Amino acid sequence: MIHVRHLRLRSITATRIYGADIPLKAGLNIIQANNTSGKSTSLQAIIYALGLERSLGPQLTVPLPYAMRERIHPTEDAPYEHVLQSYVEIEIENGKKQSLIVRRDIVGGKDTKLVQTWNQGSLAQNGKRGEQRDFFVHDGGAAQREDGFHTYLTTFIGWELPVVPKFDGTEGPLYLEAITPMLFVEQKRGWSAIQGPFPTFLKIQDVARRVMEFLLDLDAGKIRRQRTELRNALASVSQRWADRRQLLEDQAQRVGRLRGIPMQPSAEFALAPDMKLELFRDEEWLPIDEVVSETKARISELEVAQIETTEDAAPELLKRLETARRAIDDLSAQAEVVRSELGAEHQEQQAIRARLDSLNADLRRNQDALKLRRLGSDLGQAAGEHVCPTCHQDVGNELLPAVENVGMGLEENITFVKSQIDLYGTALQSASQRVQDCQARYRGIEEALQERQAELRSLRQALLQPSSAPSRVVIEEIVRSQAFVERIGSLDEAASIAGAELQRLAKEWSELQDAMKRLPADELTWADREKIDAFQASVQSQLENYGFKSFQPTEIILSRDNFRPLAVTRGKDGALIEQEIGYEVSASDAIRLKWAYYLALLRLAAVKSTNHTGVVIFDEPGQQEIDAQALYALLANAAEQGATSQQVIVATSEPLDPVRSAVGSKAHIVSFPGFILQPLPTVEDLLG
Repeated sequence: MIHVRHLRLRSITATRIYGADIPLKAGLNIIQANNTSGKSTSLQAIIYALGLERSLGPQLTVPLPYAMRERIHPTEDAPYEHVLQSYVEIEIENGKKQSLIVRRDIVGGKDTKLVQTWNQGSLAQNGKRGEQRDFFVHDGGAAQREDGFHTYLTTFIGWELPVVPKFDGTEGPLYLEAITPMLFVEQKRGWSAIQGPFPTFLKIQDVARRVMEFLLDLDAGKIRRQRTELRNALASVSQRWADRRQLLEDQAQRVGRLRGIPMQPSAEFALAPDMKLELFRDEEWLPIDEVVSETKARISELEVAQIETTEDAAPELLKRLETARRAIDDLSAQAEVVRSELGAEHQEQQAIRARLDSLNADLRRNQDALKLRRLGSDLGQAAGEHVCPTCHQDVGNELLPAVENVGMGLEENITFVKSQIDLYGTALQSASQRVQDCQARYRGIEEALQERQAELRSLRQALLQPSSAPSRVVIEEIVRSQAFVERIGSLDEAASIAGAELQRLAKEWSELQDAMKRLPADELTWADREKIDAFQASVQSQLENYGFKSFQPTEIILSRDNFRPLAVTRGKDGALIEQEIGYEVSASDAIRLKWAYYLALLRLAAVKSTNHTGVVIFDEPGQQEIDAQALYALLANAAEQGATSQQVIVATSEPLDPVRSAVGSKAHIVSFPGFILQPLPTVEDLLG
C-alpha cells in the first residue's frame, strides 16, 4: 500500500520561481480548478516523478505541458517567460509508514533518466531530509537491477512482481507501467476502455489478465506460473534426455544397437531401467555381456594353449584358412542382402513420409473448405447439387451410370484423414525403427567381415613363416580379441554411465510430472472465486448508485478469464447469453462502469488480501457530459474510502460549491482560482 502525501512542482524562469505545493491525505482528495489551469499537469507529475510515463504510451517524451518545459505565465493576460529549469518532487508513504521523497528533473537540470530519493523528511515542513540515494529509469535493468528505480519502488510498495511470458518467447517481470493503468486514469486515453488501456509495447501476453490476477492476488496466476515453470522444466528434461539418448545411440551404432531406452522419459525407466547393448554375431543379436564373456573365455583358452611351430600347425592353419574364406564369402553375401533390404526399407520410409505429407495437405485443404462452408461460402458445392458449376444447368440426366454410394462429407473426411495420419505416423515410426535395425545389422556384419579378413591375412602370413618358427596365429588372435574386449568394454562403461544419467533424468521427469498432476485442474481456487464474486457484487452495487441504464446492474458480471465486465442477457429461446460490452452501452454508461470497476477494485483491497496499492487517481471523471448527479454520487462514494485509510485523488473542473455539498467534510479539497503554477514569494517579498 502507498499514499501520496505531498506533490511539489517547480518551474524556474530568469526572474522568479513558479510552483505549486499540493498536500494530500488519506481518503478522498479533490483538486478543483477551471479547465486548462493545470489539474492534469499535477496528476501527470505524479506519474512522471515515479518514472511511469510509459504507462501512457511508448514514447519517452516528458508527459507534462509547456508550462513545465518551455514557457509559463501567471495569468492569461500576462506575457510568457521562458522556463530555464523545472522539476517535480513527490512524497509517498508505504504500508509500514516509511516515507520516501522522490525528485526528478524535467529541463535545465540533471538527466531525466536520473531519479533522486531521500528516505526521510517532509515536503510540507521543508525539514531536513534523510539519506540520499540515486537511481535510473528508462534504461535496461530499471525494473530488475539494484540501482534501477522501479526495482527499489517495487520493494518500497511491498510487491514481488511475477515473471510473465512475452510475445517474443522470452519472459520478464510484470512491469510497473503495465499495472499503472489500473491505478491511474488519465484524461486523454484513460477513459477509452473499462480496463486500462494497457501498454502493448511491453509485449506481455494476456496483459489484462496478468495485471488483474496480480492486483487481485489470485491463486490462479500463481498456479499458471507453476504450471508454466513445470512445463519448461519438463521440456528441458526431455531435451536433455533426447540429446543423451542420441549420443549413446550414435556410440552404440558403431558396433551394434541399443535397446530398452524409450524415446521419452518414463516412470518405468526411472524405477526399473532395462537398457541393453547388443552385438550382431552369427546372424543373431546377442547381449554385449554374453559376447564379451565368450571372447574372454576364448582368450583364456588361447593363453594356456601350447604354441606350435609353423610346420606342426600347418594342417590346422590351412583348415582355418579355408573356413575364413568361406566365412568371408558368407558375410559378403549377408552384407549384400542386408544392403538391399536397407535400400528397400529406405524406399518404404520415404513412401510413408510422402504419403504423410500428402495427407497433411489434404487435411489442411479439407479444414479450409469446412471453414469456408461454415462462413457461408457456396463455392465448391455446385457439383454435389447436380448443377453445372459453369452454366448452372441441371446435369441430373448424364450418360454415366448412377453411382449408388454417397461420398463422405467434409467432417467425415477430416476425421478419416486424421485417422490415416495417425496410422501412417505409427507406420513411419516402425519403418524408421526397421531402417535403424538394418543399419545396425549391416554394421555388425561389416565388423565381423573385417575381423575375418584380418584373420585371413594373419593365417596367410603364418603359413609363410619358416617351418621351425613358432606360429604367430595364436598370439595375433589373442591381441585382436583383447583389443575387441577393451573397445567393447569402454563402450559398455560409457553406456552404464549414460544409463545412470538417463535414469536420473527419468526420475526428475517423474517428479515433475507428479508435481504437475498435483496442481488443481481448475486454476481459479475457492478463495479466488470468493474475491471475484465480492468484486462483481461491488461493481453491481455502485452501478445502481450511478444510474447505469444500458443494462440492469445485476446483468453485469465479470469474466472468469480476463475479469472484464460482460453483460448477461436472455436470448429468444430463453437461454442465458454472455456478451462483451462494446457498443451495447452508451458512452456515459461506459464511464459509469469504469468508475464502478476501479472503486470496486479499491474497495475489495480493504476487505480481502490483494496487491492493490490502496490509491486510485481519476483525471476529470466527468467525461462524456455525464450527469452531474452521477458524478457527485461517485465523489460521495469515493469519500467513504477515507474510513479504510485508502486514497482517491480526483481532479475536476466542476463548480466548487456542488462538490462541497456532495462530499461534505469527508474529503480534502484543494481548490485553485486560476493557474495552479503561480510565482512563489521571494525572500524580499517575505521581508516586506
